[in-house]
Amino acid sequence: MTPEQRLDRVERVLGRLAKLGRQARQEFREKINILIDNQIRNEELWRVKSEAINEQIEALAIAQVELTKSQKLTDRALRALINSQRKRDNGNSSN
Repeated sequence: MTPEQRLDRVERVLGRLAKLGRQARQEFREKINILIDNQIRNEELWRVKSEAINEQIEALAIAQVELTKSQKLTDRALRALINSQRKRDNGNSSN
């Protein structure tokens, strides 16, 4: 093989390597862009779901407060009923 043929061969190999390098970088950029796009979409979905969950938690907290108030009223009414029953029973036993 002549030096000129060798030089041509080296140039072809280097040309192929350069082309493959460009393709690899392009594929890498495309994959990175896909990852970035997916991350942006996932963050938006997470934000929407988080807002929905926060609204549900807030509604649950409000319901819990209302339930607590209702339970206190029920306890007071039950105590009053029990006390009135005791007073009535005590009144009957002393006669």
